[in-house]
Amino acid sequence: MKSDKNIYFIDSSALITINRFYPKNIFPDLWEQIEDLFKKKRMFSHQLVYNEIVNDKTPKDEIGKLIARHHSAFYPITNKQGQLAVKILATFPRLIDPRAKKDEADPWIIALVLEKMEDEDIFGDASDFVVVSSESEKSETKIPAVCKHFKVRHLNLFQFYAENGWEFSMKRRS
Repeated sequence: MKSDKNIYFIDSSALITINRFYPKNIFPDLWEQIEDLFKKKRMFSHQLVYNEIVNDKTPKDEIGKLIARHHSAFYPITNKQGQLAVKILATFPRLIDPRAKKDEADPWIIALVLEKMEDEDIFGDASDFVVVSSESEKSETKIPAVCKHFKVRHLNLFQFYAENGWEFSMKRRS
Protein backbone atom coordinates (compact mmCIF):
# COMPACT_ATOMS: atom_id res chain seq x y z
CA MET A 1 0.00 0.00 0.00
CA LYS A 2 2.50 2.64 -1.20
CA SER A 3 1.33 6.04 -0.10
CA ASP A 4 2.94 9.41 0.41
CA LYS A 5 0.59 9.91 3.35
CA ASN A 6 2.09 7.13 5.45
CA ILE A 7 3.91 8.39 8.52
CA TYR A 8 6.40 5.91 9.97
CA PHE A 9 7.42 5.62 13.61
CA ILE A 10 10.58 3.55 13.73
CA ASP A 11 11.64 1.51 16.74
CA SER A 12 15.22 1.14 17.92
CA SER A 13 15.16 -2.55 16.92
CA ALA A 14 14.70 -1.56 13.26
CA LEU A 15 17.34 1.17 13.41
CA ILE A 16 19.83 -1.19 15.07
CA THR A 17 19.09 -3.90 12.49
CA ILE A 18 19.64 -1.47 9.63
CA ASN A 19 22.93 -0.36 11.16
CA ARG A 20 24.11 -3.91 11.85
CA PHE A 21 22.99 -5.77 8.71
CA TYR A 22 22.65 -3.04 6.07
CA PRO A 23 25.78 -0.91 6.54
CA LYS A 24 25.84 2.47 4.84
CA ASN A 25 28.94 1.71 2.79
CA ILE A 26 27.26 -1.36 1.22
CA PHE A 27 23.61 -0.16 1.12
CA PRO A 28 23.94 3.59 0.49
CA ASP A 29 20.58 3.78 -1.32
CA LEU A 30 18.73 2.45 1.72
CA TRP A 31 20.36 5.04 3.96
CA GLU A 32 19.52 7.82 1.48
CA GLN A 33 15.87 6.70 1.39
CA ILE A 34 15.59 6.65 5.18
CA GLU A 35 17.23 10.06 5.42
CA ASP A 36 14.79 11.31 2.79
CA LEU A 37 11.82 10.11 4.89
CA PHE A 38 13.16 12.08 7.85
CA LYS A 39 13.64 15.17 5.68
CA LYS A 40 10.11 14.89 4.26
CA LYS A 41 8.72 14.57 7.82
CA ARG A 42 7.41 11.07 7.16
CA MET A 43 9.74 9.26 9.61
CA PHE A 44 9.58 9.87 13.34
CA SER A 45 10.26 8.12 16.60
CA HIS A 46 10.38 8.67 20.33
CA GLN A 47 13.03 10.42 22.40
CA LEU A 48 13.56 7.16 24.31
CA VAL A 49 14.45 5.43 21.02
CA TYR A 50 16.94 8.22 20.35
CA ASN A 51 18.38 7.77 23.85
CA GLU A 52 18.78 4.01 23.31
CA ILE A 53 20.91 4.61 20.21
CA VAL A 54 22.68 7.91 20.92
CA ASN A 55 23.70 7.36 24.51
CA ASP A 56 26.23 10.16 24.73
CA LYS A 57 26.73 13.53 23.07
CA THR A 58 28.79 12.23 20.13
CA PRO A 59 27.23 9.41 18.08
CA LYS A 60 29.79 6.71 17.38
CA ASP A 61 28.15 4.71 14.59
CA GLU A 62 26.38 5.54 11.33
CA ILE A 63 22.83 5.12 12.62
CA GLY A 64 23.61 7.38 15.57
CA LYS A 65 24.97 10.02 13.20
CA LEU A 66 21.91 9.75 10.95
CA ILE A 67 19.35 10.15 13.72
CA ALA A 68 21.38 12.88 15.46
CA ARG A 69 20.90 14.95 12.28
CA HIS A 70 17.13 14.51 12.75
CA HIS A 71 16.85 14.79 16.53
CA SER A 72 13.75 17.00 16.19
CA ALA A 73 11.91 13.98 14.68
CA PHE A 74 12.13 12.19 18.05
CA TYR A 75 9.16 13.20 20.21
CA PRO A 76 9.42 13.71 23.98
CA ILE A 77 7.16 12.09 26.57
CA THR A 78 3.79 13.78 27.11
CA ASN A 79 1.19 13.32 29.84
CA LYS A 80 -1.14 11.66 27.31
CA GLN A 81 1.59 9.17 26.36
CA GLY A 82 2.08 8.43 30.05
CA GLN A 83 -1.60 7.55 30.39
CA LEU A 84 -1.45 5.41 27.24
CA ALA A 85 1.79 3.68 28.34
CA VAL A 86 0.12 2.67 31.62
CA LYS A 87 -2.78 1.18 29.64
CA ILE A 88 -0.37 -0.62 27.27
CA LEU A 89 1.66 -2.08 30.13
CA ALA A 90 -1.49 -3.12 32.01
CA THR A 91 -2.44 -5.20 28.97
CA PHE A 92 1.12 -6.28 28.01
CA PRO A 93 3.22 -6.27 31.21
CA ARG A 94 5.97 -8.36 29.59
CA LEU A 95 6.56 -5.72 26.89
CA ILE A 96 9.33 -4.37 29.11
CA ASP A 97 11.80 -5.91 31.52
CA PRO A 98 10.85 -4.66 35.00
CA ARG A 99 14.46 -5.15 36.11
CA ALA A 100 15.85 -2.87 33.39
CA LYS A 101 18.00 -0.09 34.75
CA LYS A 102 16.83 2.47 32.17
CA ASP A 103 13.55 3.31 30.50
CA GLU A 104 12.58 1.07 27.61
CA ALA A 105 11.08 2.70 24.53
CA ASP A 106 8.63 0.01 23.36
CA PRO A 107 5.50 1.13 25.24
CA TRP A 108 6.34 4.76 24.54
CA ILE A 109 6.59 4.48 20.78
CA ILE A 110 3.20 2.77 20.66
CA ALA A 111 1.78 5.38 23.05
CA LEU A 112 3.17 8.10 20.76
CA VAL A 113 1.42 6.59 17.73
CA LEU A 114 -1.85 6.19 19.65
CA GLU A 115 -1.57 9.83 20.72
CA LYS A 116 -1.01 10.92 17.09
CA MET A 117 -3.95 8.78 15.96
CA GLU A 118 -6.17 10.52 18.52
CA ASP A 119 -4.93 13.90 17.26
CA GLU A 120 -5.76 12.80 13.72
CA ASP A 121 -9.31 11.98 14.79
CA ILE A 122 -9.61 15.47 16.28
CA PHE A 123 -7.93 17.40 13.47
CA GLY A 124 -9.03 15.25 10.52
CA ASP A 125 -5.61 14.48 9.04
CA ALA A 126 -5.67 11.59 6.55
CA SER A 127 -2.25 10.11 7.33
CA ASP A 128 -1.72 6.45 8.07
CA PHE A 129 0.51 5.99 11.10
CA VAL A 130 2.71 2.89 10.99
CA VAL A 131 5.12 1.40 13.53
CA VAL A 132 8.24 -0.16 12.01
CA SER A 133 10.23 -2.66 14.06
CA SER A 134 12.28 -5.77 13.56
CA GLU A 135 10.69 -7.62 16.46
CA SER A 136 9.18 -11.06 16.00
CA GLU A 137 5.60 -11.09 14.81
CA LYS A 138 5.18 -14.50 16.44
CA SER A 139 5.75 -13.21 19.95
CA GLU A 140 2.70 -12.42 22.05
CA THR A 141 4.64 -9.86 24.09
CA LYS A 142 6.48 -7.74 21.50
CA ILE A 143 5.61 -4.60 19.54
CA PRO A 144 3.76 -6.37 16.68
CA ALA A 145 1.31 -8.03 19.13
CA VAL A 146 0.74 -4.77 20.99
CA CYS A 147 0.16 -2.93 17.71
CA LYS A 148 -2.35 -5.55 16.61
CA HIS A 149 -4.22 -5.30 19.91
CA PHE A 150 -4.46 -1.50 19.73
CA LYS A 151 -5.24 -1.49 15.97
CA VAL A 152 -1.99 0.20 14.95
CA ARG A 153 -0.40 -0.84 11.67
CA HIS A 154 2.94 -2.58 12.08
CA LEU A 155 5.55 -3.41 9.47
CA ASN A 156 8.76 -5.38 9.73
CA LEU A 157 11.71 -4.03 7.76
CA PHE A 158 11.04 -6.06 4.60
CA GLN A 159 7.38 -4.98 4.58
CA PHE A 160 8.52 -1.39 5.12
CA TYR A 161 10.93 -1.58 2.18
CA ALA A 162 8.25 -3.15 -0.05
CA GLU A 163 5.59 -0.64 0.98
CA ASN A 164 7.88 2.18 -0.08
CA GLY A 165 8.66 0.49 -3.39
CA TRP A 166 12.34 0.19 -2.56
CA GLU A 167 14.33 -2.26 -4.59
CA PHE A 168 17.96 -2.98 -3.92
CA SER A 169 20.25 -4.27 -6.61
CA MET A 170 23.85 -5.27 -6.62
CA LYS A 171 26.61 -3.61 -8.59
CA ARG A 172 30.36 -3.90 -8.46
CA ARG A 173 32.38 -1.01 -7.18
CA SER A 174 34.93 0.33 -9.58
